[in-house]
Amino acid sequence: MLKTEELKKYPFIDFVTFKNIFKDTKYIKDKIKYMKKKSLLLSLKKGFYILANKSYSKEIIANHLYAPSYISFEYALWFYALIPEKIERVTSATTKRKKIFKTPIGEFVYKHIDKKLFSLGVEIYPLKEGNFLIASKEKALCDTLFLLKGIRISSKKEMIEFLEEDLRFDIDELEDFDIGTVKKYYELSKSVRILQLLKVIDDFNK
Repeated sequence: MLKTEELKKYPFIDFVTFKNIFKDTKYIKDKIKYMKKKSLLLSLKKGFYILANKSYSKEIIANHLYAPSYISFEYALWFYALIPEKIERVTSATTKRKKIFKTPIGEFVYKHIDKKLFSLGVEIYPLKEGNFLIASKEKALCDTLFLLKGIRISSKKEMIEFLEEDLRFDIDELEDFDIGTVKKYYELSKSVRILQLLKVIDDFNK
């Protein structure tokens, strides 16, 4: 198998992968530079690449482009069809500082979240190309509300208005929400917004 063909097995390619595949090549950096010049390789950040003419998963890439991280916020809500607008920027949560990568395949946005909230409600989503980490629908909504800035939500009425009018969230979906995840999120965050969300979900379950 040609070595460039072997690269197709990987959802993304880092420098270590290059070294393993082209171990008999003395100048790995020159090989990478040549492939980029020939438009065979796209650079997403230093030492992190994808093949130009190969399908890829933005979700898998997002997990590895800046780790530790998981898909969340608006992108996850769109992924679960809870909001109508297609979200182009892949939004993720990380315990590291916030970061934005502007790449040839789009923007990847990372928002900082406290370590105590990080692992709650994170699921493994399988794809043919591999697996990626994504917030459950409950966690994605909680993350979105918790890090919301500049909007006051201190009552059930205000929460419902924000969900329906600002977020354009399909509020009927709250009937199927796991209230246990939201309760745990509130216990850890003590967020007034999450408390109001709990009250709204509780009304749906009566």
